[in-house]
Amino acid sequence: MWNRVWLALTGLVLLVAGGTTLAGGLGAFGPDRPVVTGAMSQKMAENPWFWPAVAACALTVAVLGTGWLAAQWRSRTLRRLAMGDARAGATRMAARVATRAISADVTSYPGVRRVRTRLSGSARRPSVRVRVMCDAEVDLGELAWRIRDDAMVRLRTTLNREDLGGVVDFRMKREIPAWERRVV
Repeated sequence: MWNRVWLALTGLVLLVAGGTTLAGGLGAFGPDRPVVTGAMSQKMAENPWFWPAVAACALTVAVLGTGWLAAQWRSRTLRRLAMGDARAGATRMAARVATRAISADVTSYPGVRRVRTRLSGSARRPSVRVRVMCDAEVDLGELAWRIRDDAMVRLRTTLNREDLGGVVDFRMKREIPAWERRVV
C-alpha cells in the first residue's frame, strides 16, 4: 500500500514540475522572462561547488529511482517453505520439492505439454504460480478445475497449508499443419 502512495506522490510532484516548466516555456508567466536572473547567475558563478552539487543531487535521485523501479519488477521467490503454521515452529522444506510435486501432477493431465511453477510471497503468506503450456484443443475450464480441485488441494494437504493461494497462467500451443509450414 505504501508503495502505491509514494508512487502516486512522486508522479504528482513530477507532473506539477513538468507542467510548470512547460507553462513557463510557453510564456505563461510573462514574455521573455529568464529562468535564472542576473543576481542568481552571479551567485552560481561565485560558488564553484554549485553545479557539481546539482549534478550529485540529480544522480542520487536517478539511482534511487532506478533502484525503486527495479524493486517493483522483482518478486521474492521462496527458497524454503514451512509445512503447517510457520509461527508454531513448523518443519521447513525446500520449496522446489513442492513445486516439483505440483508440476508432476499437472504434467500428467491430458493435453499438457510443459509446466513451470514458482513459490513466491512470504513464509506467512505463500503463493504458487503455475504456468501451463497446453495444446490448443484442451478444454481450459476442465483443466483449470482439475488444477484447482485436484493438484492444489493435494499440495495444500501435503504441506498442511490451507492458506496457500495460487495463480494459473495458460499458454496455448497450436500444432501447425505441414501444408502451413513455410521456410523463409
